[in-house]
Amino acid sequence: MRTDHTPLIVIPGLFGSMSNEIIPGTGGWSFGLAGMVYEPFVLMLETMGYRRGENLFICFYDWSQKIEHSASHYLAKTVTMAKRQTGAERVNLISHSMGGLVARAYVQGDEYQNDVDQLIQLCTPNAGSAPNYSYWAGGELPTGEKGKINFVHFYMRWYLEYLRHHYKGSQMDVIHRHFPGLLDIVPGSDYQNYLIMKECNNRALLPYTHMKTTNAFLDSLNAERSILDQRNIDVTVIAGTGEESIKYLEVVPYTGTGAWVDGEVTAAAYTNEGDGDAIQESVFLLDGDHYTVEGTHIEVLYKSKDILRPKIGR
Repeated sequence: MRTDHTPLIVIPGLFGSMSNEIIPGTGGWSFGLAGMVYEPFVLMLETMGYRRGENLFICFYDWSQKIEHSASHYLAKTVTMAKRQTGAERVNLISHSMGGLVARAYVQGDEYQNDVDQLIQLCTPNAGSAPNYSYWAGGELPTGEKGKINFVHFYMRWYLEYLRHHYKGSQMDVIHRHFPGLLDIVPGSDYQNYLIMKECNNRALLPYTHMKTTNAFLDSLNAERSILDQRNIDVTVIAGTGEESIKYLEVVPYTGTGAWVDGEVTAAAYTNEGDGDAIQESVFLLDGDHYTVEGTHIEVLYKSKDILRPKIGR
């Protein structure tokens, strides 16, 4: 269990880190434009007794790369640095969205050093997120979402445009070559079937086992999720609710080449049991202490203060 001396590492979500390693010319590691989201969260943690650079550390990482790469090259090194600087043997990880998968890749992986006490996830799509199929397979926002820009959709649209303009090749080749981390957050098998194939007047769920767009990373990670209990890691999972969130995508056969390999997205079906980006079923795939907070993917960060304080407060 934690002690008052356990250092805390914050792992932001997709687009929550920026540096020259991701986009040349953006400087050293920082939250970038996402600072408007994460800097207030860090300040909130400081009201609980933490101090950035002393017992509170940020794990910035290259979210464009595969999640396992981020866990090995960024999080593992941040954990080592935090232990060395504080003299602690174990740390607590507090992660948002994609950052929760980076955390899992470390604590469930072969490089794990028995040095994590608590894993706290906020809005992490542990089974994947349906809109990411549309980004990965077609390079565009899901139909019906263009008028509903939120933080994730805004940055996704901006980054896909950046890739198109800065690299040669077909749109899908460029995305797949320079943004492989995106595939790691499409739905995996535990999300269950999420594409509704429409042919003529018939609609039927497309079996995940028949799809070409599969998530080998999440399928492997989730098959071994019981290792968290075996490694005595306390898990807290916080999900947002009350926000219209995509649960299913309706697709039609695509006659072109190079995109929409499992069908072109034409519509979406929603649930209110989500935060606008991640649905509760996906977030709560991981066992642990479960909490639900009304709010968006971003609002949950701040609305979870009363949940976080007794777990990591000092």
